[in-house]
Amino acid sequence: MKVSVLALTLGMAFSGSAFATQAVWNSTNPWGTSTPTSYAEWNLFNATTDTSPDIALTAGTAAFVQETTGGAFVTGGGNIYSFSSATSFTATLSGASSGLFDVYLRIGTLGTLASTTATLNGVSATSVLQFNEDQGVVMGGATAEQELFWKWSSVSAASLYTFKFNSTSSSMSLDQLALATVSVPTVTPVPEPEAYSMMALGLGLMAFAARRSAKNSA
Repeated sequence: MKVSVLALTLGMAFSGSAFATQAVWNSTNPWGTSTPTSYAEWNLFNATTDTSPDIALTAGTAAFVQETTGGAFVTGGGNIYSFSSATSFTATLSGASSGLFDVYLRIGTLGTLASTTATLNGVSATSVLQFNEDQGVVMGGATAEQELFWKWSSVSAASLYTFKFNSTSSSMSLDQLALATVSVPTVTPVPEPEAYSMMALGLGLMAFAARRSAKNSA
């Protein structure tokens, strides 16, 4: 009974955004000055399955996020939270038909910590911590307000990008989520100096052969 009461107390403390400013990231976006090709961001969640991002950069961008364990709920502050079990999330973002992209998953959390591993279409990546405000140790576990992201570099275009991430234990409150793809410029190979030399030599040989052929014809 004591554990249940303590868990409920923790739920009241971490379920909302009492420790965070809503709709504001404390860290800079990880893609810098690049303009995302596809982008979706949630600052307030309407349900544990939310198909309406607060920000969608491009017209026609389709995205959703879902808490998949079934044990979470949406708090009064618009976060997705569970005080009874660890949470797991699946999020998707529509992609493109061609090209290479750097793909980003970015989250803001309160309470217990997110797992450092996430996947994009089954491929794992390790998180980069951008912001951390320690909230102490509760019931033997670390708690904090955090912002972190995962990056997958030079990913081939896909019609749909599927992200999966989770918390390390109960009482993580998902406060914000952003999904982004950034086009990787196509680099045209520049010939090495040796290549120019070989080209010049080849042209010279062709000219010499042409002159000999002309003389022989005369």
